[in-house]
Amino acid sequence: MLDWKVLAISVPLFFVGYQTLSKLLPKTVSIFLVNAYASLIGLLIMLTLHFLLSPNKSLALNAKSLPIVIGIGILISLGNFGIIKAYSLGAPQSLFTPIFYIALITYGILFGLLIWHEQVNIPQILGVMLSVVGILMIVFFKK
Repeated sequence: MLDWKVLAISVPLFFVGYQTLSKLLPKTVSIFLVNAYASLIGLLIMLTLHFLLSPNKSLALNAKSLPIVIGIGILISLGNFGIIKAYSLGAPQSLFTPIFYIALITYGILFGLLIWHEQVNIPQILGVMLSVVGILMIVFFKK
């Protein structure tokens, strides 16, 4: 069985790869068009994975899940737009990626605490603090 920790460590490689590819886009290409095409490719990949790996091959969603799925789609699209736009504005990957991921960690912790009432322990707090110090060092000592 695949452990979630392996995914937590390995999946960011896909995002860093996509961010790397985003830097190669010409500035004349519409960010909206890029996001639309990327979403279409994602649709094809996700449907293929659904039919290959899911025990339930139906495409139907229940009424409770549909608004959540629509919200997820909106947030993913806006998030992807923001990343691609940042690179089109000249964001250096060596600076953008660490800032992006520490923000992702920070927001994730805040949502976990405030919405899901998760508990944070001392080693986690120390890890976040070390990450923040590392990001500040990258930002301030970047030449």
